[in-house]
Amino acid sequence: MRGGAPAAGREGPAATAAETLLLAGRGVRRYLRSPQQLVNTVVMPLVLLFMMLAVFGGIVGGAGGGPYVERLAPAVVLFAAASGAVVTGVGFHLDLHTGLADRLRTMPISRASPLLGRMAADLARVLITAVASSAAAHVAGFRFTQGPLAALGFFAVVLAFGSIFMWVALVIALAARSVQAVNTALTMPATFLLFFSSGFAPVDAFPGFLRPLVGANPLSSATDAAIGLSSGGGPVAVPVLQTLAWALAVTAVAAPLAVRLYRRRDVVVAA
Repeated sequence: MRGGAPAAGREGPAATAAETLLLAGRGVRRYLRSPQQLVNTVVMPLVLLFMMLAVFGGIVGGAGGGPYVERLAPAVVLFAAASGAVVTGVGFHLDLHTGLADRLRTMPISRASPLLGRMAADLARVLITAVASSAAAHVAGFRFTQGPLAALGFFAVVLAFGSIFMWVALVIALAARSVQAVNTALTMPATFLLFFSSGFAPVDAFPGFLRPLVGANPLSSATDAAIGLSSGGGPVAVPVLQTLAWALAVTAVAAPLAVRLYRRRDVVVAA
């Protein structure tokens, strides 16, 4: 029989918010204390950025990679948000199967708090990674030239885009049977999105038969929005709205599914 945790509906929003913040703080502290996670989420995107600048900067963006960094840096920041979903999925899967979830289940907290706490912690991680990557890209010539509000909009787009993969990661973590399955299910799509996006080159530079696929890629719309908000190198309103539409649509589908899978797991464990 399950411990004495009350039903989720007995707690008010304020209590759920406090629990979410507490669990999110735990997640952020664990992230900052983990050298491996810091390397995977901060150092690896920077390696990718400078490697791609060295290889393609002179070809695509002219000598020294000048303007190309204005396109590549936002794409790498966004790719880091997407690939960081592996940390979300693996971490939550381990929480579910190493006892933490069982301990939380016996406590008088909202059933939504563990999911929301994980989501909040990982969005904080995405923001930390985005700020660190943008600061490092400054060395290569990346600049925010559109003012402070546009810079804040840049990071808001990164968070909206990151939320797409965070919710998907939670669903996969709840459904997968192993850490390896979570890793594979999240790594491959993120890599696919990167190479078939406007991050390396504008959509018009792709072969005609690939342009619809590249244009529909959520990483393409988020990259175009981030470019416009950072360097002013393109439109802003349409790609921002497209990114928000992706984020809202995925959240509308994945969030209820994650809650349903989490509650179903409660039933299975209680039985």
